[in-house]
Amino acid sequence: MNLAKYLDIAPEVKSALENGKPVVALESTIISHGMPYPQNVNTARNVEKFIRSEGAVPATIAIIGGKFKVGLSSEEIEYFGKKGTKIAKASRRDLPVLAAMKADGATTVASTMIIAAMAGIKVFATGGIGGVHRGAETTMDISADLEELGRTDVMVVCAGAKSILDIGLTLEYLETKGVPVIGYGTDELPAFYCRESGFGVDYRINTPQELAAAFKAKLDLGIHGGMLVGNPIPKEYAMSKGMADRAIEIAVKKAEENNIKGKELTPFLLTLVKEMTGGMSLDSNIELVYNNAKLAAKTAVHLAALSADDEAEAGFDELRAEIADDTAESIKAELASFRGEMETLIAQRVAAVQQMAPNPYMNPYMNPYAMPQQMPQYQQDPQFQQNPYGMPYQQNPYAMPQQNPYAMPQQPPMQPAAQPAPAPYVNPYKPVRPEPVPAPQPEPVPAPNPYKSIPDEEWVNPFAPKRAKAPEPVIEEEPVIEEPVVEEPVEEIFEEPVIEEPAEEISEEAEEIFDEPAEEETEEVPAEEPVPEPAEEPAEEEEEYTVTEYVPPVREERRKPDNMVKPETDSEGMTAYDPEFYRKRNEERKQRLAQAAGEQKHKEEAKAAEPEYIDCKGPLEFTGEHPWAWKCTRCGQLFQKHEIPHKCVKTD
Repeated sequence: MNLAKYLDIAPEVKSALENGKPVVALESTIISHGMPYPQNVNTARNVEKFIRSEGAVPATIAIIGGKFKVGLSSEEIEYFGKKGTKIAKASRRDLPVLAAMKADGATTVASTMIIAAMAGIKVFATGGIGGVHRGAETTMDISADLEELGRTDVMVVCAGAKSILDIGLTLEYLETKGVPVIGYGTDELPAFYCRESGFGVDYRINTPQELAAAFKAKLDLGIHGGMLVGNPIPKEYAMSKGMADRAIEIAVKKAEENNIKGKELTPFLLTLVKEMTGGMSLDSNIELVYNNAKLAAKTAVHLAALSADDEAEAGFDELRAEIADDTAESIKAELASFRGEMETLIAQRVAAVQQMAPNPYMNPYMNPYAMPQQMPQYQQDPQFQQNPYGMPYQQNPYAMPQQNPYAMPQQPPMQPAAQPAPAPYVNPYKPVRPEPVPAPQPEPVPAPNPYKSIPDEEWVNPFAPKRAKAPEPVIEEEPVIEEPVVEEPVEEIFEEPVIEEPAEEISEEAEEIFDEPAEEETEEVPAEEPVPEPAEEPAEEEEEYTVTEYVPPVREERRKPDNMVKPETDSEGMTAYDPEFYRKRNEERKQRLAQAAGEQKHKEEAKAAEPEYIDCKGPLEFTGEHPWAWKCTRCGQLFQKHEIPHKCVKTD
């Protein structure tokens, strides 16, 4: 292809393409046929500003003097805006004729995609694409935009198909051509002026990074054809679906009445819809173009970053291949030189051995190259081998055995040393279990002798009734009180009940007395002394044997805060009103609110002290220091892999 003769790329666009910067293509039909002057010129310039603010380079495409211009200047945009509809609309079929006639032409979606692909641009932003017109089953009126989407490798970002078309048939045609239809943040294909059309998309993608990755995968796989991205118009500028449908129905009827077909149909319908909506459709058209340009620029930036990564990786692969080739050549040369040296050395050694072979003084038993010695001819005669005595020569008993003077004394064959018996195999992974330790056996207890006599004091009556022993009283420590001295001995007082009365008739009080340790100190009374009658004990002495009840210590009740104490109740069960209680609780609540307000004020002051960051939309410039190092011309920040949008500190 001889593209240099017809393709004219602006210096800014050419530099961006050579350096791998993102570029976004724009059509020129929207300038000459889409809007009136001067709105068309202002819209075209604003679109380029929005693209530059996102870090990409705009490239408006048109045909001027038969040249395919990629990137229009401000004067050329003004020229197209003033001439308006006098400039012919150029689709695929018109490109060769306009180039040969050196005429002007405003490119449509189809022709813009073709020229963008020639220049190497992969992303294209427009308002809306053409499609299958209503009644196409009889008129066969199908836009060339659909056919170009099926064959040209360009991503088209638009607000969907125009509402004046048959959107259902348009999607069916795109499916036949294998064009993926993507909804950006939506599950329905937008309908130009409206955000919804009632027809679903193939896939939904929510970020520009994912859009760039999907299109990059399509290019890497070699699947030819474009990709359609439907970007809904912003909500504040969208028209209601009912209003748009009603205006389109009226416009389509007017076109049928006036027999308007072909390339004049779309401009006629758009103009009539604008008049019926009072200019609302024109405002919506401008805003959706701005919105599509921003999304296309962001996607182009990420696509350029992915391409830069691939180029860097490809450069590394080429470097690895060159190093491998150089290494293989050097190894091959070293092997060749080594082989030559070895062959020369072997030849020298063989020649030396051949010279040493005929030496008569060489040990024939040690010379591996010596020929075997044969017996002389006269010794081979059978008569010579018979001696005069008729015995074979070889069996001469007087012949001395021939010995080889050069033979080495034969050593007895070496016997292998005795090897110890192999040790039994022990599994190193088998857990070692300790041997069980036998439990200690109890010492045998001798069986009781039933005939052994038991002392009277150790004998217990097994048939006596068992009585529950009274619990031992818990006696608190008390100060020691001196007891009055009793003249009569204590043992005389308790002697009579211990001896005479049987154990069954002893009262419980007396049994408690006998259990005391005082019983052990009693001594036998001499028989000659008379036994006095027991004297009555005073009432004070009986207190010694009374059981003292255990009284647990009383714990002091912890004092609760005033706001936790339950108010007293009246006799009828109603809570009494305590103004002091409610006053304290109200004061505590005010303190908590004041404390919370002070903390919030402190947080607000700390937040206000931080610098304020805003979105920086300055264009990026390639610094050349690194394959993917970009510098913002507004704030001076550097980025890798196009990390935008970014933020900067707000300045007054």
